[in-house]
Amino acid sequence: MNQSLAASHVPLQWKTAIIHPIAKIDQPKTPADYRPISILPVLSRLMERELVQVYMYASFTQPPMDNLLADQYAFRPTGSTTSALISIFHHTTSLLASNPYVALISLDFTRAFDTVRHSTLATKLSNLDIPDEVYNWFISYLRDRRHVTCFAGRLSGIADINVSVVQGSGFGPTAFIVNASDLQTLDQSNKLAKYADDTYLIVGASRRSTIAAELNHISTWAARNNLRLNANKSREMLIRRSSSFELPQTIAGVERVTSMKILGVIVNDNLRATDHVAELISSCSRGLYALRVLRSHGLSNVSLHGVTKATVVARLLYAAPAWWGFTTAEDRNKLEQFLNRTRRMGYLPGDSPAVSEMVREAEDKLL
Repeated sequence: MNQSLAASHVPLQWKTAIIHPIAKIDQPKTPADYRPISILPVLSRLMERELVQVYMYASFTQPPMDNLLADQYAFRPTGSTTSALISIFHHTTSLLASNPYVALISLDFTRAFDTVRHSTLATKLSNLDIPDEVYNWFISYLRDRRHVTCFAGRLSGIADINVSVVQGSGFGPTAFIVNASDLQTLDQSNKLAKYADDTYLIVGASRRSTIAAELNHISTWAARNNLRLNANKSREMLIRRSSSFELPQTIAGVERVTSMKILGVIVNDNLRATDHVAELISSCSRGLYALRVLRSHGLSNVSLHGVTKATVVARLLYAAPAWWGFTTAEDRNKLEQFLNRTRRMGYLPGDSPAVSEMVREAEDKLL
């Protein structure tokens, strides 16, 4: 590994990935319904992760990447879906102080990870404040890549590739956010929030006239980077301070909705978490069946409590610091009642903390 870095050379054996397609939907019918997860040599992944953690992460806090990645919350230290949601809610509520409504637009890029050009990525990697031998190692990593596909017990022939960030690699996810780092808004009043390829545009009512130019700018950026903005899967939601305003015209080709699932959290146009809480309780209730099956097969109480915390409680607390402040007293009461039921059924210890206490602890850990 030290010789590889010193020579800025990635062995050819490290550059061939075996793709094991993972279905994205219940009944896949076309190749596009699969996610191309690559299995790479262990030495390659170890080397990639070391270089990412030691050099790339350090460069993210230095100009120009510190500003370019300020709106990106994936694949970087301190980044998380919770941080992304807090940013979206913060910008939205700040704009609501001076606007009757805020337009929140979710943007969908078609096959974003699979279409990143290696030549374009190489140019953007040059902006990183990293040693020359590390940059040259990444260039060697991108050059002459190949893959084969293993499906239904059969192996395909070898194909040469010059696009994609190699899903399943240690370098790929971080490379993707570097590739997307120069996507910025035209108007400084408008905000972008990104979590990998999940991108959200936030525009106040007073700047609604800029939306067409922003979407055209994003579409142009996507085309320049071998991506495609899919308007048919993009959505607009008007988050309102009150209902007493005239609805503006819809954006051509973009569906307007009254609720939106953002990074796993259901957000309504009135910023209340009632629908999300209802979905949470329904989802966690279904999880209790699996716990009942485990107990019937002889799982001890201590182990059962651990499984419950790792599944049901973890699901209940997912991104809670972001949405907890938008719950009503009734919402919180429903969550406490569900947790009480879980204790009575023996899936949690009787002295386990209340939901509000666990959320407070999650907030402290986040900060």
